Amino acid sequence: MSATQTPEEQSLLLQYNLTDLPTAQHKAGLAGLLLHLRSLEARHLTAGPVLERADALEASIRISRDSLQCLFDDLYAGALEDNRVRSKYPSKAPLAEKTDAVQRNGKEEQVKLFLYKDLRPQCEVIAHWRPQGKQDPWFRLWQGMLWGVLRAQPKTRGEYQNRADGQPVGFTERLWRSLTKAEAGRAKGKFVVESIAGSLFIGAQDKNAERVGFEGHVEHNLLLHFWPWAAPVFVPRVIDPRKGTWDYQGFLLAIPEVADLQTFVEDMEFYWKSLDAEKVGYRPASALVDLPEEGGLEFLYHLAQRRIGKSHLTDSLHAVELYHQHKQGNNVRQLAAEKLVPRAELLADYERVRGDGKKHPLFKRLQLRNLLDGRPWYSGAFDLFECFPSEYFVHGPKTPRGRFFGTDVRRQFSATIADICDEELSMFDEDRDKALQSLIYRVVRNYVEKRTRDRAGINSGKDFHQFVPAEFARYRDAKPKVASNAFLALRARRAQDVAEYFTGTLCAQGFHLKESDFLLLADRLLNEPEQVKTLAMLALSAHSWSAQGDNGSETKPKDDTSAVSA
Repeated sequence: MSATQTPEEQSLLLQYNLTDLPTAQHKAGLAGLLLHLRSLEARHLTAGPVLERADALEASIRISRDSLQCLFDDLYAGALEDNRVRSKYPSKAPLAEKTDAVQRNGKEEQVKLFLYKDLRPQCEVIAHWRPQGKQDPWFRLWQGMLWGVLRAQPKTRGEYQNRADGQPVGFTERLWRSLTKAEAGRAKGKFVVESIAGSLFIGAQDKNAERVGFEGHVEHNLLLHFWPWAAPVFVPRVIDPRKGTWDYQGFLLAIPEVADLQTFVEDMEFYWKSLDAEKVGYRPASALVDLPEEGGLEFLYHLAQRRIGKSHLTDSLHAVELYHQHKQGNNVRQLAAEKLVPRAELLADYERVRGDGKKHPLFKRLQLRNLLDGRPWYSGAFDLFECFPSEYFVHGPKTPRGRFFGTDVRRQFSATIADICDEELSMFDEDRDKALQSLIYRVVRNYVEKRTRDRAGINSGKDFHQFVPAEFARYRDAKPKVASNAFLALRARRAQDVAEYFTGTLCAQGFHLKESDFLLLADRLLNEPEQVKTLAMLALSAHSWSAQGDNGSETKPKDDTSAVSA
């Protein structure tokens, strides 16, 4: 950093190098500052700092006292916005009361709403980039994140209140003096350090329990105001096992460790402008994640799409740090902290897993966890079967509404079987594993089909297309019960009991085994009975439902190929 003196004003040249910045948040902060300067220019606000030079690793920014004030006044823009709530604030009278109609469980209800004027951050940079401006769901999400975790404590919102009241940001004069002092000290080999607030740096405290301060170079601290512009926001969700409803848990911040400053800034502006505005409720659909690492993978996927229009690893960052923050009571808890290092093969695999993005959340979580750990897609499925009611996996009257887990399982089995059809099997473990999946899928399908027909009193030789509506109704009602009974029976068995049930029950419905199938199955039942059990329970989930066509016959999913027939 160097200084020049003119009769009108003093200006400082802030010079940054990515390799000198201590953390990913600082590097993202430098990228965020450049993004903010680009936004000021695009919005024709010429009084801000001037970017004199920027390349892959370095940036030089000319600032003055006035331009610094302009920058932070724009950053901390705030306004009072209408907010209608169902409960009165404890210590504040509402401005008005109104009765309005809302939809709940398909019925219209009259509810009383109370009007207040609440302080909200204006986030002008995001609003400028998004097509719908301040009505855009991504803008609302970013606004909610800021108030929900980074500025969750009302005492951290003072500068936004100043701006809402028409006053300038109050700390810029002190910051300017500190920067000027740092410039003078640098010539003597000294550094100026100041404390870092938790609202600027995730994991920081002004002073910890041992009264040790958290400090950094003043010119580095300046960058920490801007890293949120370079950090995508996601919403982690989990299913409540008792209610079968979504529980949205705070926010996930994906903070990039920038490798190429110039390229990343272009990537990031493209990212914000191109995000899909489709909503689930009032949240962006593509912001919902079922695993923290999914947020990092989704971010990398979008950056890769810009590069060449398909999955290709971007070189603009080294890694992505993931922080899951959730406000509980008066405190913001950190529920997870992960680091994702981009790999070309990982991104390619994620594109295949990602698909249309409409998978059942438990299945998607299972797939992603196994993808990251390098395990087969079905590994760990039994943990889900133990944690959630069987109705989540075997279709029936109590199955939660929405996409069914077994639908995605069926597609995965079909994809695996299609691979077998396209490739000549060898004796490698991967091929034997695919052959085992196909075999168990066909065994279970045969069992469920024959037991369902017996239970429904339908001739085993009668084709689905010949079913009359009454027969299909009996078939449809019997199928989940058959699958559920077998599912629960397997869930309760261990080791040798699995082998006895599989051979004595599932294979006892007239299913013919070739010698190679018999040897493969016998080997896995003897040495890996839990693997056989998991695959069988997944296959039962896939075969636990039926859909009725216009003529009363069963309709099979489009992905259900003839290769899976017994």
